[in-house]
Amino acid sequence: MEINIKRVHVGAEIEKRRVELGISKSELGRRIGVTQQHVNRILDRETMETSRLVKVSEALDYNFFSLFCPVPQQISAYLAAVSLQGNAHNIIGEAELASQLSKERVEIESQKETIKLLREQITHLESHLDDKERIIKILEERR
Repeated sequence: MEINIKRVHVGAEIEKRRVELGISKSELGRRIGVTQQHVNRILDRETMETSRLVKVSEALDYNFFSLFCPVPQQISAYLAAVSLQGNAHNIIGEAELASQLSKERVEIESQKETIKLLREQITHLESHLDDKERIIKILEERR
């Protein structure tokens, strides 16, 4: 039986994720309950206890275990349906979900742009209303 397990330097991968998230070593230490000096030792290590890796995974919101073995890229349609309001009775692939999410993001950006334009129009109309009120006041003062 062939088992496809990769050699991974866990500390280097943790450091990569920490930098990606933009959090300090002190913050990582706080999240996993160790000092910054201990975080430095963790980042230097190639291996780590499973229970510690679970804590780090939770703290950095990343499944470091997935680095060791390829995981089938399938996402439950039920979970996708929660965010996409789709059919929750199928299993869909990551590519399809990514495509749907991309479409939703485009729609959201379009709606944000529409909101921005509407706010600009409101500001413009309010300005005209202020001008109108000043003109009416001036005309009333002349009478």
